[in-house]
Amino acid sequence: MTMINIAICDDEVPILEFVEREIDHFYVSRNIAVNVMKFTNGSTFLDACRNTNFHLVFLDIEMPHMSGIDVVAKLRSVYDDMEIIFLTSYENYVFESFRYRPLRFIRKSKIDSELEEALEAFQKIMDNSKNYYSFLTTDGVVIWRVDDIQYMEAFQHYIYIHRKDKNIKVRGSLDKYEKEFGTWGFIRIHKSYLVSYQHIYSINTNEVILTDQKKLPLSRRRNEEVKEKFIEYTRRLS
Repeated sequence: MTMINIAICDDEVPILEFVEREIDHFYVSRNIAVNVMKFTNGSTFLDACRNTNFHLVFLDIEMPHMSGIDVVAKLRSVYDDMEIIFLTSYENYVFESFRYRPLRFIRKSKIDSELEEALEAFQKIMDNSKNYYSFLTTDGVVIWRVDDIQYMEAFQHYIYIHRKDKNIKVRGSLDKYEKEFGTWGFIRIHKSYLVSYQHIYSINTNEVILTDQKKLPLSRRRNEEVKEKFIEYTRRLS
């Protein structure tokens, strides 16, 4: 990933500026390109999410008009893989925030000592993760970890991207995704299905069974090719 996009959303300008300085210092010392954008309210931040793929947001919980909890409730319904670090002056909010899976919860009174550790935790995730892909859906941009994608299904004029827990709908061609995702171990098993080899449990005569026991159709003419590619990917990419 060539550029890390980070948002800071807080109605206190001194906090915005402090966090930005610390982020710049953290990444300059590591020679990593980072783009930092600042917002003083949740609405403008959510609007920006439609055009920018943020990997991390520092989010103030106690903002007027739209609280950080309100923002993240909207955020999680679309931008599921964005990491969240909550900022707050009140520790009693920590329990309410847990259900949104924040990476960290930073107390503003301890921000000097807690911010760097939070950035290190985030960067460890980035360093250890594989590839992410940005999908433009009808609800906006969705960033998903490629390893989490089970398969893609073409139906009418849409492509449905499936994970175990949810799916999204995008416009496009399965041929396009086959070319892009082939290097990540995705195999075309049918004119309408593209499957990640990592999620294949078994290959039969006319179907592919996924690790969660979901069954997908396998074209008879693709059977041998699919088996060969599966073996090839297993050797090269595992």
